[in-house]
Amino acid sequence: MANRAFLFDLDGTLWRGHEWYASVLADVAGLRRASILEGLASGGNIFRLSEQAGISKNRLVRACHARTDLLELYSGVRPSLKELAGAGHKLGVVTSLPKRLADPPLTMLELDQYFNAKIFAARKPSPGPLLAALAELKVVVDEHHFYVGDTAGDAECASRAGISFGWASYGYGKMESTQPRLVLREFSDVLKL
Repeated sequence: MANRAFLFDLDGTLWRGHEWYASVLADVAGLRRASILEGLASGGNIFRLSEQAGISKNRLVRACHARTDLLELYSGVRPSLKELAGAGHKLGVVTSLPKRLADPPLTMLELDQYFNAKIFAARKPSPGPLLAALAELKVVVDEHHFYVGDTAGDAECASRAGISFGWASYGYGKMESTQPRLVLREFSDVLKL
């Protein structure tokens, strides 16, 4: 099982991003948190929602960085990443979030120490970002490597890249019943892949 690669999405996989964005934007813009969560749940983009509220991207990013204390990891993230890394697996992050929003929390939450590849602003479901991360990790592409995410776009991205997909069913995305996947009911299920 050594020398396998595990790549992870962030929102809905490692951390509860929607709740974080909603709390930060509600504080900054004086909006109701529930209405922001509703907008995100229906596929809204946090930057678009903030601009609609009259808050610039830069201001939102600064506010998020200042409130990293509100960002909640899913249960089992830290010990599971530590166990995977300790077993010699290669770990990376591939997210559609821009670097300026996602990288600082990885550092502040002391998760960056586990990831030897970080790809931001990924245009999923293109396989390019996953392939770039695997190349950075120096592993040969095959089905023994995993991308763990919570959306159908994440699943398609993994399929196009030629690697296996683990669905974070506890996250935000919904999957069609016909889409092949390994189901993670909680983050620590990644240890069973």
